[in-house]
Amino acid sequence: MINRVAGLLFLAATAATAATIATAAGADGLARCAEIAAPDARLACYDALAHRPADAATPPTSTVKPPAATEKPAAAAAEKSSAAAAPASAAAISAQDPKNFGLTLAQQHMAFAGPTSIKARIDAINSGPNGQTYIVLDSGQTWIMGENDGWLSKGDAVTIKRAALGAFLLMSPSNHSYHVRRVR
Repeated sequence: MINRVAGLLFLAATAATAATIATAAGADGLARCAEIAAPDARLACYDALAHRPADAATPPTSTVKPPAATEKPAAAAAEKSSAAAAPASAAAISAQDPKNFGLTLAQQHMAFAGPTSIKARIDAINSGPNGQTYIVLDSGQTWIMGENDGWLSKGDAVTIKRAALGAFLLMSPSNHSYHVRRVR
């Protein structure tokens, strides 16, 4: 038991040392590649750091030279700012929202991409074996609700809208509301 623990500690220390050495060497290489202004040459430099073979279209890393001293730093700064101004993904935008601070991805407040409600007519109302009622709409969607109280009938124009906590409400023409869940 003690030998196993000692072996695991030795492996962990060895891995940590190797990772520290690789990180230091990688940081120097990244800084060198970041200074290259030409996009193809910069990509070839990054490919060399990642130990990827260079494509035939990109020059080999041995011919890549650092930028000349006559090159203007304003051009490099403009290049960096244009890359930073590229549109961010929806997850990145959502993460920047102050309402989402400290929340996991599952907990974050996301805007729904779809409609907030739909209007349709009831094509069929069927009862299931366990007392649940299946409502088939003219759009082909099938929704399930607990039990039918008799206020719904075939041909009724209904509205289904989003409710709190991801629930959906079916509103009948007689102003009755039912909690429903989509099946198909």
